[in-house]
Amino acid sequence: MDPSVPAESFLRRLKTNNQLNADIATEIVSAGWFSGHGFWTIGIGVKGTVSGNVPKSLFEFMKYGSGPEGTTYDIKKLHVYADFYVDVSVGYSHPLNGRWTIGGKYKFLVGAGNADVYFNNLHAVMNGDAWRITSEGYMSASVQGLRPKFSTDKNDREYIDGFDYHSPGAAGYGSAIDFGATFKVLDNFTVSGAVIDFGFITWSKRSTVNGAAKGDFDFDGFDLPIGDDQPDNSMSDQMDDLTGNLQNLFHFSETPSRSRTTLLRSTINVGAEYSVAQNRVGFGLLSSTRIYKPKIYTELTASVNYRPIDWFAATVSYSFVHSAFKTFGFALNFSPSWINFFVGSDYMFTKVNPQFIPIKASAANLYFGLSVPLRKERQCRR
Repeated sequence: MDPSVPAESFLRRLKTNNQLNADIATEIVSAGWFSGHGFWTIGIGVKGTVSGNVPKSLFEFMKYGSGPEGTTYDIKKLHVYADFYVDVSVGYSHPLNGRWTIGGKYKFLVGAGNADVYFNNLHAVMNGDAWRITSEGYMSASVQGLRPKFSTDKNDREYIDGFDYHSPGAAGYGSAIDFGATFKVLDNFTVSGAVIDFGFITWSKRSTVNGAAKGDFDFDGFDLPIGDDQPDNSMSDQMDDLTGNLQNLFHFSETPSRSRTTLLRSTINVGAEYSVAQNRVGFGLLSSTRIYKPKIYTELTASVNYRPIDWFAATVSYSFVHSAFKTFGFALNFSPSWINFFVGSDYMFTKVNPQFIPIKASAANLYFGLSVPLRKERQCRR
């Protein structure tokens, strides 16, 4: 949005509809132990996802910002979705025989917040010194203690102009399961499959605010103080300005609250690995399908896995979805007797802007963690 960026050079790089996805998953605490022939796990974690479809026409409207009388923009199928929750889980895996291993996990979910904003159409027409907006859409937001703030437009119609938060806590509850299996086709060839986060959250009526956008109103246009002439305007301030402008553009009127149920962003994984050199080198292929709203996202990743010794393993990978060799990845795993540490990324990025956002790749990913064994595995002593 900075004026120093020419509109044409920015807009020509966009698609008609642009899918945006962001996920975060943090394991706060977890533990696992062997019992008989199986392995139990328990854990508490936090997960969140933000996804949406942003049409190119919205960026055109924001970037150009004005026009002669009668200039029009049609912004269709704008959709933003966010989901954040805590999961408390218990899992179990068990080898059935020398070929099959199956496992599953149950998760009790505590909903922290959810938002779903959708516009079928925003029609903007330049009318004198303001835009005449005709909108059709809906909004649902569920956060404990969420209270809308209201303003009145030029036609004395009340609309939601922001939110206050009081007494934060659980806004909803739900359940989810993970389940999967591996099968050794040959001693050096293994296939696997899993479904992750298959479940739902029901959000309570008292924590939910609903809104509808339907009708005509006037919009003064975007006023975004961005650029070198605004040295004290931080990234956070710019985002606040943008949010305020969008609230005036979206113009939701409050509708009656009601409880609502939402599905989690599930993932379906199918993989295979062929090993050589006494299992020290493996060649893997993984198909991963993430069921985002409003669009399903699938990727295919190939990897080479190197396990020269028991306590060290390394992987390099490449995803075929984005190509141009901007989606290579790596992973390292160290597991001496007193600790296990891993770090990796499926999407490496080499150039970022001052806000650490990748500018030469359309995806970024980082995962890391460690675990500490409290005692040796019992089957190792048998």
